[in-house]
Amino acid sequence: MLLAAGPPALRGQDLAAVREYKQLWKYDEAITALTQLMAEQGPQPVLLEELADCHYQSGNAAAALEQYTLLAEMQPGNLLYKLRLMNLLYRGRQYDAAITLGREVLQRDSITQVIALVGDAFNQLEQRDSAECYYRSALSRRPHNETVLNKLCSILLGREQFDEVLALTDEFLAGEPDNLTILPVRGLAYYNKNLYTESEADFTRMNKLGDDGYAVHYYLGQCALNLGSHYAAEAEFEKAWQRDSTDVGLAITIGKLRGDLHYDEWEKWYDKALEMLSPGQKVIATTSAAHQNYALTAYKFGRYDLCIEHYLKMLEYSPKHYSAYYMIAQCYEMKKDFKNALSWYKKAQSAFAPGSRGREIADSGVAHATAELFMEETGEKK
Repeated sequence: MLLAAGPPALRGQDLAAVREYKQLWKYDEAITALTQLMAEQGPQPVLLEELADCHYQSGNAAAALEQYTLLAEMQPGNLLYKLRLMNLLYRGRQYDAAITLGREVLQRDSITQVIALVGDAFNQLEQRDSAECYYRSALSRRPHNETVLNKLCSILLGREQFDEVLALTDEFLAGEPDNLTILPVRGLAYYNKNLYTESEADFTRMNKLGDDGYAVHYYLGQCALNLGSHYAAEAEFEKAWQRDSTDVGLAITIGKLRGDLHYDEWEKWYDKALEMLSPGQKVIATTSAAHQNYALTAYKFGRYDLCIEHYLKMLEYSPKHYSAYYMIAQCYEMKKDFKNALSWYKKAQSAFAPGSRGREIADSGVAHATAELFMEETGEKK
């Protein structure tokens, strides 16, 4: 008789207790209660749905994926299960599966969020054309969507379609001029079109609206530099450094700017950059550039020994940078050490082809250093 009656009916108070646990974010207690109920009454859909939601809300993606997969098989017409499952597949980096399920959902209902998520999945797979198509479709249904617009513009910026980015962002910002998601996108498009005054205006507006981050000060510095305001550029770059002191290129830039402006402590910025670098294929070019800029700035300040030191270090990373030869020679010449100057000019002579500008400089240097040595020897004999 008991078997014929089947499992006992699910009591309303049991589900009420589970849902109260969930409202209090006590997902572990809710899962324990649901597990007990299913042991007593079997895997009823309503219990499986509550269990799947508990795992989903608590961040247990693997368990939630398992439960929603089961539910979707049991009730293939339930749209909620498919949406949760698609979201979980995306979060689990199963992008192809998320796209397949998303397209299945879109055959039934053109949900803007699903269109955008399919675009995101294509973007993660680096299939930019497909991602662009879905992002444009999502924007056609909901034009004022800053998140989707930002992602579309990122693709367009990567293709250097700056005019289209400006058109899209201008339209958006006409209705929401203080949007801190889209303002930097337009500022970057202006910057890449060499419209530095317009770019500076957008990044300045962001700063006034409260964005005091690295990117704002970095691009304010770059705009000021390109507009010829070197003092303002140096100040902005230092602010950027205060917010992110991991940018080797920025340290080199500040060192060069401080040297150009005849500020003190320019050396420490090159030292910072070099401390951050270590030998390896990925950093050889940056390390070489750091030593080269260090040397050039030292030369401007008449620090010839320091200049020679860093050109020699640069040559360890870029042995074919032959212009360093005559720069080292010139340093020795400024030190009145014509013997070493002649030696380095001769190295430059052998490195540059006849008729080249480098060879002309080297030939002239050899002639001058030879004449100076002759004068020295003649003077000593007298």
